[in-house]
Amino acid sequence: MEAEIVVIGAGVVGAACAARLTMSGRKVVIVDRVEPGMSCSFGNAGGLSPTISFPLATPDMYKQIPGWLTKPDGPLVVDWKHLPRALPWLLRFLREGMPSRFERAAQGMRTMMRGVFEDYAPLIEFAHAQSLVHRVGQLYVFDTEQGFAKEQGAIETRRALGLEQQVLDGDAIRELEPHLDARFKHGVYLPTHGHCSNPQALVQRFVDASVAAGARFVRGDVARLEPADGGVVIHGLRSPLKARRVVLAGGVWSNELLRPLGASVPLESHRGYHVQLRYGQARPTRNVMWQEMKTLATPMDEGLRFAGTAEIAGTKAMPNARRFELLEKVARRMYPGLQSEGETRWMGHRPCTPDSLPLIGELPSHKSIVCAFGHGHVGLSGASFTSRAVDCIVRGDATDASWAAFSPGRYL
Repeated sequence: MEAEIVVIGAGVVGAACAARLTMSGRKVVIVDRVEPGMSCSFGNAGGLSPTISFPLATPDMYKQIPGWLTKPDGPLVVDWKHLPRALPWLLRFLREGMPSRFERAAQGMRTMMRGVFEDYAPLIEFAHAQSLVHRVGQLYVFDTEQGFAKEQGAIETRRALGLEQQVLDGDAIRELEPHLDARFKHGVYLPTHGHCSNPQALVQRFVDASVAAGARFVRGDVARLEPADGGVVIHGLRSPLKARRVVLAGGVWSNELLRPLGASVPLESHRGYHVQLRYGQARPTRNVMWQEMKTLATPMDEGLRFAGTAEIAGTKAMPNARRFELLEKVARRMYPGLQSEGETRWMGHRPCTPDSLPLIGELPSHKSIVCAFGHGHVGLSGASFTSRAVDCIVRGDATDASWAAFSPGRYL
């Protein structure tokens, strides 16, 4: 069996790439071990954030390290049992916080994020997914003077970049979100942001639209990739599948296929948790980030989703009940009017690189394999740019010089 392009991974990145390639007239096969959008994309916090300008590794992060290692209720925690395996990644992560490396990653982040809605527009139209995307702005809120003081650098950076923002007091916050608790005295409103109210449904619509236009979806577990004359052979399905090009969008599991090719990259799971509660008397309009707690509340179709904490504990450990309890506690403090019944919980694996930038581009040793993974905490926002970049790479068009920040070669 042969195909022109096989996209491995039917999360939001793989589905967006498949849709864009299908729209360009390519014959695409999408392969995943689970149904579309049922892995990391299923539990996505839903934010669409064009003004995000910073990677996770920053020059001032070093003073936060003791808290990561000792505070079990912090926004980011490291499981001691996993620390020996995570240490090489963590050391590279610390290196990325050096000022010169931080600025390079920040430029890459801005390149990827600034056109979120423009890059998504043709995909949303193709998939008839307009009802799932809401460009209604986003709020950052602060309940301490110290937390708001820490935000001043980001406020100044956005101002210098000409990005839209409004600094709010408590009264202005509650004019926008009257059901939000009165504890929040300071806020920043980002009017160009938005959210997706059902990330899994968005992925499914991308795949459905691609299939309707001639693509195929194959449920299967890819065992290995074998470079061959004129392409790549995909093993592990019912029968070997040969493709001229492979787009690898396998998230945190991408190294399972790269390692036998001698091309594994530093990739660590930032285990993301969410709890989702029914609205009750509290029904916000837009997503709200409690900055001190690093928790994002997003209005979804079936309830209010709280997400944002991260845990470095590997892909095999069971979910940590304490993380769910922390999120639920934060949820009740943000929106006291939420219902108590009908709570749902989820944990998934964000694929994080040390510099927070994904790998987008041809594998240096095997040009038929195009990398499209490692989006970390911004997969939903980054998928739109990634799909455009992958389509450009597959066509053989000249790529923008700024895209070099995403080159797989920086780690290989």
